[in-house]
Amino acid sequence: MMGITQGALAKASGVSQPTIWRLTKGEAEGSRKLVDIARALDINVEWLANGDGEMRGTSATGSSDKVKNGTTVSLWDATGKTSEQVSVPTGVKAKKSWRAYVLDRNSGCAEATAGTIVIIDSDVPVESGDLVIAEMNTRLSVYRYLEGPSNGFLTVDDPRLPAVELSDDVRLIGVAIFLIRDLRR
Repeated sequence: MMGITQGALAKASGVSQPTIWRLTKGEAEGSRKLVDIARALDINVEWLANGDGEMRGTSATGSSDKVKNGTTVSLWDATGKTSEQVSVPTGVKAKKSWRAYVLDRNSGCAEATAGTIVIIDSDVPVESGDLVIAEMNTRLSVYRYLEGPSNGFLTVDDPRLPAVELSDDVRLIGVAIFLIRDLRR
């Protein structure tokens, strides 16, 4: 409909071309990358995912309506919930189990650099390979979760650093569902 090739869409969205192909053929039920694909196409995520709402355009609601309509998420830090809000990507309705965090330093995972806004869902079951927010040594950061024989492990991209097992001192807060970055940093 838009005259864009799967390869061009893959490059614009950062999603692999085979994933784009599976989605267009109906061989994949969905993708965690739908937000990236919707952004690349300049269309609403809910329309792309479910056919709900308008394909294009934004809501004409004010900021107080955004909170009521579920288009913002509360910002949290290491001490708890703050008074600030973060807008979720266009066309996505926020859930009560979502929280937003701003990384104050590089996490050790290439996808989550300093300044990245990470929206997590505390109700989503964690799977091996997921990016997660966890608290370790009273600091919050992004890690990659790996399944283990007991509790699971947290890792970063640097293979020289050891995996850390989840414990009472290393607390998993939630699974990252959106990363909002300034790509010009």
